[in-house]
Parts: sequence; C-alpha cells; structure tokens
Amino acid sequence: MELLRVQQIEHPEYLELICSGDHVPDDWEALVELADQESQRTGKTCVLVNVLDVNSAMDNMTRYRIGLLVAEKFGPSRKIAALTPREHINFFWETVAHNRGANVKAASDRDILVAWLGENE
Repeated sequence: MELLRVQQIEHPEYLELICSGDHVPDDWEALVELADQESQRTGKTCVLVNVLDVNSAMDNMTRYRIGLLVAEKFGPSRKIAALTPREHINFFWETVAHNRGANVKAASDRDILVAWLGENE
C-alpha cells in the first residue's frame, strides 16, 4: 500500500481492518487483497473494514473497481462490511458487489455492521 495505513485486529467472530490517512486507488485494491488473504489465513468468514479515519472518500471509478474485486474475492460465502463516515456512503461499491453475488454491507453505525456480520444467512 502506498499511503493508506492499516491496522489489523482479530476479534473472536470477525477480522477487523482499521484504515487511516490518505489513499490512492491502488491502496483500495491492495486492501481487498489483504482482507481476502487474512480472512483465509485466519479462517474468519467475516471482515469489518473501518475507514472512519480515512481523510477522503474514494472516487466512483475506484468504488466500481472495488465492488468488482470484492465480489470476485469474497463471493457469497464470506461477508465484508465497511464502516464508513455517513457523508462518504453512496452504496455504489456495495451495489456493484451485490449485483455480482457478494455478501456486503456499508453503514456508518458499527453496532449495525457487527450485528449483521454475526447473522447467519
């Protein structure tokens, strides 16, 4: 990753990646790759990506590419949630990923996302 800083916490039920700082589009692709690799390594089928401390929202082209990559890497068998500032949420990456069969959710409320990650499908 070029600019984005990522801290990883392994909770009993899910993996959390806490992101902060500035970013370039390639950082988001690297983050999805990291989430995929660490999910597989730890055996955690649920991942929470916390981007509350990222300095700016990603552009729509990046959101599209991330939606495609999340769907490809995570598919329907694993869950990935994005804890995002309310003003950065437009559901575009989520819609792209959903339309390709991924199990994803974006919200600005941590409790809602953690509860969703814990739900059985």
